[in-house]
Amino acid sequence: MFHLVDKSFKGRKEKRESASSSATAMLINKLNLPSFSQFELFDDDIRKLILSFVAEAPYQRKIGEYHQGTLTSTIPLVNKEFNSFAVLDYFWQPILRKQLDHKYHGVLWREGLRRLLPLDEDVDDEELLNLEKTIRTISAHFGNTRMGCRDIYRRVLTSHIYFDAPVFIMPCQVQMGEIYGLHLFEPRYRIMVHELMMGCENPVEASSGGKIRFGRQNGVVAPPFLIHACLGRVAPGELAVLVQLVWCHTYERGTADVRLLPVSWVRLDRIWLRRNAHNLFYAKAWRLPPQSFGS
Repeated sequence: MFHLVDKSFKGRKEKRESASSSATAMLINKLNLPSFSQFELFDDDIRKLILSFVAEAPYQRKIGEYHQGTLTSTIPLVNKEFNSFAVLDYFWQPILRKQLDHKYHGVLWREGLRRLLPLDEDVDDEELLNLEKTIRTISAHFGNTRMGCRDIYRRVLTSHIYFDAPVFIMPCQVQMGEIYGLHLFEPRYRIMVHELMMGCENPVEASSGGKIRFGRQNGVVAPPFLIHACLGRVAPGELAVLVQLVWCHTYERGTADVRLLPVSWVRLDRIWLRRNAHNLFYAKAWRLPPQSFGS
């Protein structure tokens, strides 16, 4: 009898999975999405290799003038089994470790990972690369005991490696690591400075020449960053400098004296105008490793 019940249960489960697979196939055809239905035929080692390859997609070289990247920039919609595999630390921990250990851009991933830690947590690279301990610390800080390597990978990528920030446009020479001062008076830059200061933990003190204490955005340490288009060009593929606002004195009418610290070269990817912000540009940009320009 138990055999019959078990067989009946399996039959119903197979029907549900079959119906789900059919619905997924219809959705893929309707939306013309990339798919790879043979994925379920591979063993675990091959699946892991596929996911590891997809994880490198943000660093695939772009093709000509096509600024959306290669086809591997999006994980294809396959089936439920693929989705269940795609969240496992079994895959994502070695993928995250590979990025942290990378010869060139590993330094960026380690910087980004530190932004997920509590502000009073001072760790060196060796401690940081103890991923089991680091993940426990981050999970406890976020109050989420189920936070996995995929979530951490995504947060580092979207907050530190490929991020958005307001754009300040003024051709000039800047030197990485050397602070320079500006007086910002245009209406769009008054808005920019005000919003950057409001993101600090102490906005009133920070905008009055006091010490700037970093706030957090979605749990990630958020220094007041802006992109300085110091080469004077704002377009996809152009270089610019990511600068940190390290001192600010805002006047009554919103103008401000600021001191800016160049921290990294970036490559602009997407640019748009903020609505109702007096032509304030925002951009999505890729942070570039220090070795890119010998800085």
